[in-house]
This record gives sequence, structure tokens and C-alpha cells, in this order.
Amino acid sequence: MGRTPANRSASTARTATQTSVGSPLPRPRLRSVGMTSLPRVVFLTDIVTPYTVAVLSALAERVHLVALFCAQTGTRGAEWVFDKPFPFRHRVLGGFAIRRRTPDAADLYPTPRIFRALTQERPAAMISGAFSFPSAYAAAYGRLSGARLVIHSDGTSFSERHLSRTQRLARGVLLRQATVCVGNSAPAAARFVELGAARDRVFCAPHSTNVAPLHAVARERFDARPSDGRLTVLHVGRLIPRKGVDRLLRAVAVARRDASLRLVLAGSGPEEARLRRLAEALDIEADVEFRGFIDQPALPAAYAEADVFAFPTLDDPFGIVVLEAAASGLPIIGSPFGGAISDLVEDGDSGFVLDPDDTAAWAHALVVLAHDAELRRRLGKRAHAATLARTPENTANGYAAAVQAALRLRGPATRERRDAP
Repeated sequence: MGRTPANRSASTARTATQTSVGSPLPRPRLRSVGMTSLPRVVFLTDIVTPYTVAVLSALAERVHLVALFCAQTGTRGAEWVFDKPFPFRHRVLGGFAIRRRTPDAADLYPTPRIFRALTQERPAAMISGAFSFPSAYAAAYGRLSGARLVIHSDGTSFSERHLSRTQRLARGVLLRQATVCVGNSAPAAARFVELGAARDRVFCAPHSTNVAPLHAVARERFDARPSDGRLTVLHVGRLIPRKGVDRLLRAVAVARRDASLRLVLAGSGPEEARLRRLAEALDIEADVEFRGFIDQPALPAAYAEADVFAFPTLDDPFGIVVLEAAASGLPIIGSPFGGAISDLVEDGDSGFVLDPDDTAAWAHALVVLAHDAELRRRLGKRAHAATLARTPENTANGYAAAVQAALRLRGPATRERRDAP
């Protein structure tokens, strides 16, 4: 479990404002800096992740930021360790949470501590993740105080294809409370429009992470001579059913007949025992390394030793590991069912986009890449180029632009005619 930075106590010391739902709230505040005023913004999210920390660190240079984390970690969290203080004010709220039974879903946070924290922080704008309990609290606070709500999401048409009636209703209600929306990928931005948001109220702040050390890996890769040795295929992610790692094992078993390769699985999860048994049944256990969880500081080295990155997901709204791999200059073999693939990978140009259930196609792609180092280099360079602008700074610019628009505009983010699914 990650450790909360040492400056947490200093960052959370504030005087509570006694406010009840339905009573007038204090007006939102701006912080004066020289001749300009930065809007006071609360960023509401579920848990502390390294990707969020990287973006919030950049956003804190553009707005007067307070991050409200519902919990330090949760069901979707990993074993991240945070040893350095965050360069922005933050609070970990704790309180009542509904933990999910499987690691395949995010926890729910209906705790009223969220609303109380908002009344204490008095933001001019709130950025809240998806159509969640925190977004509902932010919408309620916005109606009472006049603060603007910005909803961000990486949900896509595919990832949201099985929504319940209640979930669809929640999206309609919360979109009418938001002033603008932010898509964390191109498919996510398109999804907001499908749901009824006006196109001019939808902004883009593509998912990012600390790409600088990964870009350094790519530069070293491109300066070196291409290797003609054994192909190293890397997959990074939790070992859970929807990641499709069993499909990847079957493809490796077929490809191994015509190419020398090994598979490195970086990640942990409840599927590990089953996947180990499958590797043994396929007679490839000697060519598969279960490396376990790798924390962020060690990830660049893992990407550096790989030749190809595999992402056989059955369903992922995004998939930050695709960004990491592409930033490292790796060609990608990816599933069309991940938002990051449509955002970053062009079939035949920066990798191959293949149905994870098409074992023959995946095996063929692995064999082709194993025998053609120059092709790997060419695809990897194009994948890397697609990430050059995917920095935390540019993502923060997207959020900051959405906040400025929200403070300037009136009315809901939705179109007057809502004919979306």
C-alpha cells in the first residue's frame, strides 16, 4: 500500500465551515497572485494513483488546486509507494465506502465527507471523475453555491455498452448539472457527445503520466543497433479476466513454433494461478516469466528490456500502459477494445490492432516482429511520436481550459435536444 506524503497533515489543516444542505453557502474564492487571479479548483477523485499525481502536479501550476481523494487506495489500486511530498494541497477523506467484490471494478464512495470538504474548500470550480457519488455531491454543492462542475471521464461507447437503466439515468442527470465536460481520450470525448453534451462544451485532457523517463528509454533504444536475438514480449497490468492475458498465452504458444520469444508478465492479481496452469498446459512455462507488480520507478527498465508490447484487453476504457509502452518506443500489438489503442495506435503504422480472440492473427504478428528488427524499430518510432505531446503539462492545459470555459459560460453542458443513446 502506498504511503501518504509527509506533508498531509499540513495540507489538511483548515477551519471547517458549518453548513447544512439547503442553506446558503459561502461564495467561491479566487486566489490573487500579483495582478492575476487563479481560480480555486477542487479535483475530486477516488484514490491516489501515480498517473493522477503527475497530472495534478502540473495542474497546480495553472490553478489554485486542492485535490480531494476519497481514499488512499482501493480495489482498483496497486501497491504504489509515494515517498515524496506532493507539490499540491490535498486531502484523503476516508469515510464510508462500498468495496467491490472483484478487482475488476472501482469502489463506490457515498460518504458525506465529500460535501463537507467542498463547503470547507469553497471552490469556484470542481473537476470530478465520471458519473459517480463524488460528482453527485459536487453537483449538489454547485447548485447551492454557484460553483461550476466539470465532469471528466475515459468511458467510451464500447466500455459503457452494458450500462444499467440507473447508470444511464445518472449520466443524464449529472450532465445537466455540469457546465462543461472533459474526455480523457478521443473516444471518451465522442462518448460525451453521444450522451447529449454540446460539442463546444466538450474538452480534451488525454490521460498522461510521467513520460519523461520513458521518452529517455526510447531515445536510447533508437540509438542502439536493432537486436536480432530472442524476442521479448511485455505485458503490464493486473492479472484479471478482462485483461485477456490467457489469449496472449495461447498466441505465444502458437508463435513459438516459428520464432524464438519469451513473454514477461509484469503485474499481479487473482488470475495468476490459473494463468500459470495454462502456461504449463500449453508447454510454454519455460518461456513465460511472471514478474509480479512493478512500481513506477522501476517500470522504465522493464520497458527498456522489451522488444514488443502486448495489450490483449477484452475491455478497457483507456489503458495507461499503452501510453507508457508507446512512449518507450515499443511497437504495440493491441486489442481494439481498449480506448488507448484507438487513441495512440494506427494499425500497420505504429503497431497491429487485432481482436484478442484471433489467436492466429496475434501469433502471426509476433512471428513477423520476431523476424524483422527494422520493422520493430519503424513501428516503435511511430508509436513514440504519437506520445510526444501526451505530457502531464498538456493534459493539465486541457483541464485548465475547461475550467476557464466553465467559469465563463452559463447553463448545462447538454444540448437542448437530447437524442443521444
